[in-house]
Amino acid sequence: MLKIICLLFLTTATVYGQDSTINWLNKNCQPLKFDTTSNDDDELHFLNKLLKDKTIIGLGEASHGTREFYYQKSRIVEYLVQKEGYKMLALEAPSNIVAPINKYIQEGEGDLKSMLKSMGLYNSKEMYNLCVWLKGFNKVKSTNEKVEIIGFDSEGYWQDPFTRDELMAGSFIKKYAINKFKTILWAHNLHIAKDVTMAKYKAMGYYIKKEFGDNFYAIGFDTYKGSVNVLNNNGELESHEFAGNEDTFSTLFAKVEYPQFFIDLTKENNPLTNSVNKITNIYSNWKTPTPLPIRIGSDFDGIIFIRESSASIGLE
Repeated sequence: MLKIICLLFLTTATVYGQDSTINWLNKNCQPLKFDTTSNDDDELHFLNKLLKDKTIIGLGEASHGTREFYYQKSRIVEYLVQKEGYKMLALEAPSNIVAPINKYIQEGEGDLKSMLKSMGLYNSKEMYNLCVWLKGFNKVKSTNEKVEIIGFDSEGYWQDPFTRDELMAGSFIKKYAINKFKTILWAHNLHIAKDVTMAKYKAMGYYIKKEFGDNFYAIGFDTYKGSVNVLNNNGELESHEFAGNEDTFSTLFAKVEYPQFFIDLTKENNPLTNSVNKITNIYSNWKTPTPLPIRIGSDFDGIIFIRESSASIGLE
């Protein structure tokens, strides 16, 4: 009988604790819309205060093939470029592949669709639209005001994540030092994470944090269920469905009132601070999604969550 009473007490306490956390998330999150027909960016004004005094913002992604991740990241890029003076977009891609795309957005030269064919999962309609937008932005700007795109990936070390992430960080830091533009880092969550909880080694974000300290703000992206594009053995896009694992942060976030939202994890009185649990993780080639752990307040400063996501749209 005593065991049953203890079990009921623990169950009640757990449910109450989760309800309390969900209430806190509902009150403190910033709802986000998904509307490809609208250019309204009013709901992104929270970024002004959030990123004050920041010079580098990391935008992660739980997969490289999620439409909603691309959409929200593109909105943030456009907002920061227009309103906050960000002038460099750094992509998780080799610099030699990104260089022609940079020439396209700065000078209008070349066939963008052909260039994006070398970008793997980034060969998407969403990335195409962002590059076209950046080209239009640059068209009316002086040389010194134009936005540039760079690549920082170390292609030859994809099988050696320890070396790869250290080299990626070194490549980015070296390129950043040239002009010290306010910069947006676009990469997988594993590379953006500022601590070692997720990757179990010092990833790029660890070195970026070490170099830039509080000037670096990292946003992870998470989802609960949906579909995703990955690369098959022939390097072609392939769509798969997935469902969230139970008893993860992703499960908890899915219970929030809003289907898409941002939460600043650095807020005071965050009931999740220092807690460890898993978020969704999907690699470039298809495997059953393996959620990976994060520590709230250490790995990411904020999270953008999409309850149900869909596969990115590949370019024809």
